[in-house]
Amino acid sequence: MTDRQIALESKIATLERTVDQLAGELAAHQFRIDRLQQDLTALVQHLRQSRAANAGEPIEPHDTPPPHWGGST
Repeated sequence: MTDRQIALESKIATLERTVDQLAGELAAHQFRIDRLQQDLTALVQHLRQSRAANAGEPIEPHDTPPPHWGGST
């Protein structure tokens, strides 16, 4: 084998290893995304059920200033 062939095979091996690592990372990220989507769906369903149980009472947003701040509501 020539030095050029050895260098090319070394680069190919490095690229294959990198592709395998990236594929593993991608699979892990996809698993996490799927899990987060399931959690979000469950949370939305829970909020809808809670809202129905409270007979449609509005849910106060977290960014509403408390009454003691003296702002008009």
